[in-house]
Amino acid sequence: METNENEEISEKEDKVVIPEFYRDLKRDEGRPGVWHYAFRTVAGTRKPIATPDGLPHKLPTAWETIFGNANPRVEIEVGSGKGGFLVEYAAKHPEINVLGSEWDATWAFFAARRMVKHDLLKNSQMLRGDIFYYLRDCAPEDSVDAFHMYFPDPWPKERHHKNRLLRPEFLELVLRVLKPGTHPFYWGTDHAEYNEIALDVFDHFKGAEIVERNTALPTEGIMTNFEKKYRKEGRPIYRSVISFTK
Repeated sequence: METNENEEISEKEDKVVIPEFYRDLKRDEGRPGVWHYAFRTVAGTRKPIATPDGLPHKLPTAWETIFGNANPRVEIEVGSGKGGFLVEYAAKHPEINVLGSEWDATWAFFAARRMVKHDLLKNSQMLRGDIFYYLRDCAPEDSVDAFHMYFPDPWPKERHHKNRLLRPEFLELVLRVLKPGTHPFYWGTDHAEYNEIALDVFDHFKGAEIVERNTALPTEGIMTNFEKKYRKEGRPIYRSVISFTK
């Protein structure tokens, strides 16, 4: 049987291979409350080290290791910014372990300093790094009670849309770490186009149901720094509550 060489080349070109890298979870010894989850790099460079087998670098980590306590309830905020919501929510709920997350180091460190100032390290910590891979490779399965995601970077330019976190692959990881049963995902944004796309992702994701669409109030009355600013400017705010069942 003859092989069509052009077809073989086309198949190879169409196949996107995403490399897997070593990522390490480390407590920041100089910044209380901060955990780094980032690429392991070649010494003296910023080049990430790929895993030799092409498989994910799994680092199962118990919540007790992160928080230093055995609180049975854990909630995660995706993209904490300067910590406006995180600080107020953690202070209001000492019985809940709240993990904030932020890719931008400056904001992550700022939020952590606020957590220290308000004596909240007993039940809140900050992950500085990629929450997508943290949920995939580190966070315990069936262990989280709720997610919060408020005013994420909308990446408005079309060529940057691929950087948006809220997509089906991310929701698969949310479902992986949520406890069995029904649990909330709180969503908020000021960006109409991103909101429309996000709600469409929720609508078509098995196990998710939008129980309040675009009209939800700030969670327990707590507004993020961005929301306070945007409301003063008169921007429309879109808040929804999504119920996940597994």
